[in-house]
Amino acid sequence: MPILNVTTWDGQTDEEARELMVALTQTMKEVTGVPLDKITVYIQEIPRNRWAEAGSLGSDPDFPVASRRQ
Repeated sequence: MPILNVTTWDGQTDEEARELMVALTQTMKEVTGVPLDKITVYIQEIPRNRWAEAGSLGSDPDFPVASRRQ
């Protein structure tokens, strides 16, 4: 029974989350052959002010540069 855990920032719409979970479920089935009813997907949403990279919070204006995302 595969369990897929996606950790991301908050802010996705319900439709975006649903699309992601359906796509991940389908991909797992295609790659592993596991039946759909045995695949679990869940999304953990972390607020940007509770996520840090390189010591910079995701909510900080300088985050893209400090985290080297930009």
